[in-house]
Amino acid sequence: MVSRRGFLAGAASVLATGAFPAVSSAARPPGTATSPADGQYGIFPPGFRWGTATAAYQIEGAPLEEGRGPSIWDMFSHAAGNTFQGETGDAACEFYRRYPDDVKLLAELGVKHFRFSIAWPRVIPQGRGPVNHQGLDFYSRLTDTLLAHGITPHATLYHWDLPQVLQDRYSGWQDRQVTEDFGVYAGKVGKHLGDRIRDWMTLNEISSFALKGYGVGQPGKHAPGVSLTSEKERNQVVHHALLAHGTACLALRASCPQTPRVSIAENYGSYVPVVETEAHIEAARRAFLRGNGGILIPILTGRYDPGWMHDHRDSLPEIRPGDMGLIAQPLDALGFNCYTGTYVMASDNVRGFETPPVGSGYPTGNMPWLRIVPESLYWGVRMVGDAAGRKDLPLFISENGCADGGDADGSGFVADTDRIMYYRAYLGQLMRAIREGYPATGFFPWSFMDNFEWAWGYSKRFGLVRVDYRSQRRIPKLSFDWYREVIRKNRIL
Repeated sequence: MVSRRGFLAGAASVLATGAFPAVSSAARPPGTATSPADGQYGIFPPGFRWGTATAAYQIEGAPLEEGRGPSIWDMFSHAAGNTFQGETGDAACEFYRRYPDDVKLLAELGVKHFRFSIAWPRVIPQGRGPVNHQGLDFYSRLTDTLLAHGITPHATLYHWDLPQVLQDRYSGWQDRQVTEDFGVYAGKVGKHLGDRIRDWMTLNEISSFALKGYGVGQPGKHAPGVSLTSEKERNQVVHHALLAHGTACLALRASCPQTPRVSIAENYGSYVPVVETEAHIEAARRAFLRGNGGILIPILTGRYDPGWMHDHRDSLPEIRPGDMGLIAQPLDALGFNCYTGTYVMASDNVRGFETPPVGSGYPTGNMPWLRIVPESLYWGVRMVGDAAGRKDLPLFISENGCADGGDADGSGFVADTDRIMYYRAYLGQLMRAIREGYPATGFFPWSFMDNFEWAWGYSKRFGLVRVDYRSQRRIPKLSFDWYREVIRKNRIL
């Protein structure tokens, strides 16, 4: 293990030799701003995709309208004790009715890209079988409205709202049958909407819905809130989700009338070297592979990471012939949901890295889990190429944000300077990645507007737009104005 004295000596050596390029203007990477007009960070590349993001259950409401069936989140949120003050997504932001005005607000913000999710139980209420055309027509109208305002739709097929009927029929993600049913659903959506939607994400955050929805020896904290008997069962849930992703890739490419651009949105682990020396960077590389070895690495490479497999040697999932090839379907891009990260340092243990302790006073983004680590965005982008060997794969930030730290004033306005600080810091790290040649192509902050924040109910607000849930009035926050100017000038302000 690296001693504290040895670590500090290494850090002092780095400072003494000027290894941090930002210290000297002469050492700045190509593309750094050279005039005040360009700003501190420089201009983003032409065609950079500025957008924002939402999810169906968090904003739509209307859970029983026009043939929609219940999802596992409907059932989970209605069960006592699962959410803050028993709050549910029954009303949420009433986006199902109010989307025309919300799209106008998106246009006012200036975004040219909008990420939303399609609710599986709204399109196929029984999870399999006949399509509910009223539900599908809603997404068709939403798509047309976005396009009419010059906004490119980016659709996520699954953002945690599995049809409850599939959970009842065969335990949902615990059964391999879900792979086939998800593929059929993906194909039907692609056939009906793929003439206008080119950009697709198959799943959102396997690590969240599979690992947090299922507990070992206790109920999961998220829907469906199931208790499993072993870690092997939970790894099998993940494996089924990976298979569903691969199946959906094939289904979209087979069904869409125009060639789709297929990706996945994953909050994979970002590991940040405590000091940017060769030894600590190597530790971050090792941690990236091992920490993401059960989800991201098989998606990108077609195999589980050997270190991850060693760690889970007694709980590996059943892998059938052909599974890994299906999981590793070619991607057109990778979505990175980046909120926080983990600092790592070199160590002489068998893994080659360790995580230093984090004090209780470390700053958070107004959520207990959201430690503010701006460098996580840079290293999360960089390691896809440097560790996983996928330097060819374009990445975009499919989510990034923090919760409000202050309250609204009497008019409902929120001066969310903390959110502006957060975005400015993380975007600076994205610009660093771009200037160093990593293929980062877009930024979709979470979220367009306040919404139902899962188990936190309506107590946490991540939006650029405040929602008064009683009146459903929309009030743009200070960050809305800031982000509008960022988009307009194509640089960080």
